[in-house]
Amino acid sequence: MLAALVLATGCGSSTGSGGGTDAGTGSGGGGAAASCAAPYLDDRPPGEPSHGGRPVVRVGEDVTVYGHFYTSTCNDTGGDTGGHDPLEPLPPVTLTVRMPDGDVVDLGTHTPSGPDAGFAAVLHVPPTAATGVATVRDDGDPHATLEIEVRAHVEPGPR
Repeated sequence: MLAALVLATGCGSSTGSGGGTDAGTGSGGGGAAASCAAPYLDDRPPGEPSHGGRPVVRVGEDVTVYGHFYTSTCNDTGGDTGGHDPLEPLPPVTLTVRMPDGDVVDLGTHTPSGPDAGFAAVLHVPPTAATGVATVRDDGDPHATLEIEVRAHVEPGPR
C-alpha cells in the first residue's frame, strides 16, 4: 500500500516553467485564457528557475510538487494602464499520482493562494515503490501534469 504525506501551502511569485497538459502544449491547464500563462506543476518553489527535464526522486524519499498560477487573472498581455490586476485564484484542485506500477496515490485537494496563486504538496515515495515514471495530475480542464522519475535507492559505497 502506498502512502503519501501531503503538505499544502501558498506560494510566492514564480519565474520558472514546467509541467504540461494532456494536450502536450508544454504549459499547465485549468481555465486560463489561451493567451495567458496556464497553471502548471513542477518541483521548483516559487521564484526558482526551472531546471528542465523530469525531476528525479529515489524510493524512500520525498518530492515536493508545486502548483503555480492557478488563477483566472491574465496579466501577461499588457494592458492600457501597464499595471496588473490582482490574481483571482481558481477553485481548489485535487492532485493524484499514477505510480510506475499503476497504483494511484491521492495527494488531496489544494486551494491556490499567495502571490502566484499556488500550492505545494509533498509526495512520499515508499521504499517498496516500483521504479519508472510517476505522473502527477490535477483535475483541471485541461489537466496540468508533471512526470517524475522514480529511481532505485543507492546504497553508499565503502569508504
